[in-house]
Amino acid sequence: MTPARHAASDVCLVVASHDGCADVWPAFFGQLFRLWPDMPYPLYLISNHLAFADPRVTALRVGDDLSWSQTLARGLEGLSSRFVLLMLEDFFLTAPVDTARVGRMHDAMVAKGAACLRLAPYPEPDAPCPDNPAIGVIEKGTPYRVSLQAAFWDRRLLLGLLRREESAWDFEVNGSRRSAAMSEPFLSVCEGAAALPYRHVLRRGKLLPAAVRHFASLGMSFDLSKRSFESELYLKWQYSALRRFLGSAWRLVTRRPL
Repeated sequence: MTPARHAASDVCLVVASHDGCADVWPAFFGQLFRLWPDMPYPLYLISNHLAFADPRVTALRVGDDLSWSQTLARGLEGLSSRFVLLMLEDFFLTAPVDTARVGRMHDAMVAKGAACLRLAPYPEPDAPCPDNPAIGVIEKGTPYRVSLQAAFWDRRLLLGLLRREESAWDFEVNGSRRSAAMSEPFLSVCEGAAALPYRHVLRRGKLLPAAVRHFASLGMSFDLSKRSFESELYLKWQYSALRRFLGSAWRLVTRRPL
């Protein structure tokens, strides 16, 4: 039986941010409105005290920053929708969004009673779902089972995973461990089936050089007086280290010999 489709009013798009990133909001929302003009969900921006000057964006002002997780939790507590599509302010869209496809992903999440469904395969799921090869299951014990990549979330379950004192990085690592106690599945789109095409622009608050070059070629500008560039040499080292870590963690989980 085909599951009943949930109304768009059950979902809102939440951009998790803070006032310190206000300089990237114009470019982020410019890309969002240009490449997803028929985005069907109410749109919210979590901030401290500032708002983005556009009537399509509702500010969720949560007050002074105490931690990343507390800022997010306060914002989520100000909503009533059952689900949220959570994005970060540095996820700049790179291609037009297929609204119907995104909606089908949400339907699949609801049908499976999942805690979340990641809309970009970073990292990929462990195994595809037999009834829907476009999505897969992220097994318990998988590194970054909880991730801040763009995803549909059950808002209540996301709030239950958050710990107010944690940074974004702590939340991904510790939240992945905590998720093992949950009965709800964690899902992700499979490689080649991303439903939201986007690119990161910031890393540790610094501009990513390759991303800036990409968007500059499209006529986008950044206020370089506010941010420095991340070292490309450091990024290459970190990517190599992350691949080694994920490989070691996967062998440990599956008990594969070195």
